[in-house]
Amino acid sequence: MSTFDSKPLFSINVFTPKPGRLDDFIAAQLDAVPRFGGVDGLSESRLYRAEDGSRAILVARFESIDAFHKLQNRPAFQAERARLLPLLEGTQPGFYRLIREVTY
Repeated sequence: MSTFDSKPLFSINVFTPKPGRLDDFIAAQLDAVPRFGGVDGLSESRLYRAEDGSRAILVARFESIDAFHKLQNRPAFQAERARLLPLLEGTQPGFYRLIREVTY
């Protein structure tokens, strides 16, 4: 067990849309939120848009990797993924632990 295992867990995914499709991707992401309802094990989610229009980043806090996988296995998630994939050239997902946070 790592000394970091008790730190908050985040799924961070960088989405690279097809040319000219970033705003379509963001609109589709926002449109999907009401269809998901509550998600067990998810405590926060933030969607960022790159200033240069090249990418979007989704940062979601989960209580565990298992909670993330349960979300991925939901039919609603699979349907949304299928709807979003045609808008994307690629994704770069990963799990990260929050080590330090400063609020000013």
